[in-house]
Amino acid sequence: MPSISPNGQGVLRLSVEDLHRVVANLPDEMRKDAGGRVIGAANAVIAHCFGRDWFAAHIRHDVSKPGFLNLDFSSDQRREATVFRVVELAENLFNLQHIEGFDACIRQMKGGAEKIESTCAELDFGRFLYIHDIPFRFVEPQMVKGADYDFEITYPDGLKVPADAKCKFESTAINPDSLRNSMKKARAQLPDDRPGIIFIKVPQSWIENPAMAHAMIKVGREFLASTGRVASVKFYVSHLSIGNGMVAHRHAFRELTNCASRFHGGRNWDLFADYDVPPSWNGMPPKWQRFFFWPPSERDVTGRDGANVSSVTPL
Repeated sequence: MPSISPNGQGVLRLSVEDLHRVVANLPDEMRKDAGGRVIGAANAVIAHCFGRDWFAAHIRHDVSKPGFLNLDFSSDQRREATVFRVVELAENLFNLQHIEGFDACIRQMKGGAEKIESTCAELDFGRFLYIHDIPFRFVEPQMVKGADYDFEITYPDGLKVPADAKCKFESTAINPDSLRNSMKKARAQLPDDRPGIIFIKVPQSWIENPAMAHAMIKVGREFLASTGRVASVKFYVSHLSIGNGMVAHRHAFRELTNCASRFHGGRNWDLFADYDVPPSWNGMPPKWQRFFFWPPSERDVTGRDGANVSSVTPL
């Protein structure tokens, strides 16, 4: 599959038919195995978007300095966790490729290893907005204070709201006070004449400690009390549980509203609270193309149809 569009202006978009062709051309031992089909399709999408050199440096396991996405076969737990992370990235790339501004995310992620985890977080937020049917676009980096935010979100009444995303890296030690600095940096990237939203993705380990989760919310509320510009802060966690042959994935969130914001006006700034997930969805809406057990018409012969389960819940 060619990776650049004919006009040279970005990544050539992929179709479901392209994924079927990828699987059909896999070596027999991969094509006949459920896991092989999944990783084969995921690898193809990532290599298509970023190129094979990038893939070799940032996805393969045999590198001298592994990063956020590199596969890790040092234990069953690490293998499952890193494979899931790679497949999750491929799903985000495939499903969000038609969102305005998508190519800016690709260019940013190519910008260096230090950009990878933060851009993955932006794609995670994009997924969260998309599955909740919230119109948005990715915003091209402006490198200008007050105009360098990551998203523009459209509320049901047509109000367009700038939003900036911050990510506390998985390797970051638990420190709720560091959230305050992240929120201050995000605020500086939002315009001062429009309401703004801050998304913060925090590591899974941070919410597994109830005291830490409470401290995180406390810091968020204290920050909002100090600003009139930011209308809402939204914490997000991608929570992965592995065990007993199951990989359970939970999207956890907490939305805080700044009632003292000069833009508040009695508006409901929540975006996700009313989301209802029918059991038949396996955690994701039908419009979201899952890569696990790809293609959809084929199932693992062991019958492990529930080996990947997603859900969305409040923190």
